Amino acid sequence: MSTDFETLFLPYLGLRLSAFDNMKLISAVLTDASETFECVAADLQDEDDPQLQQSGYFVCWQQTWLFCGVTNDYHAAITLFTQVERINKASICVKVVPVMTMQQVSFMCVETAHFDHC
Repeated sequence: MSTDFETLFLPYLGLRLSAFDNMKLISAVLTDASETFECVAADLQDEDDPQLQQSGYFVCWQQTWLFCGVTNDYHAAITLFTQVERINKASICVKVVPVMTMQQVSFMCVETAHFDHC
């Protein structure tokens, strides 16, 4: 079963979670949809200064890269990443992410929304 990014992730695109929580959310949604994917960490070249690199989390799905945020970001959005050439392929490291149920995803989103407003 193959679906598109908008169909699966539209309800979550307004959320701002940590980069790792975004990766957990994506893995839960894709697992629930019976999709195959791989979670990775990789170095990412800065757009303005190619000499600078930051580590980020990505999910590779259907030959598409979903960007979860830089590893130290606690307020990141899920985005389609189209500038694949900025990823240092030699730095890619597969990450094992605990797969949550969709109910656990709901709880995580509620906790985050509550925390953001406290």
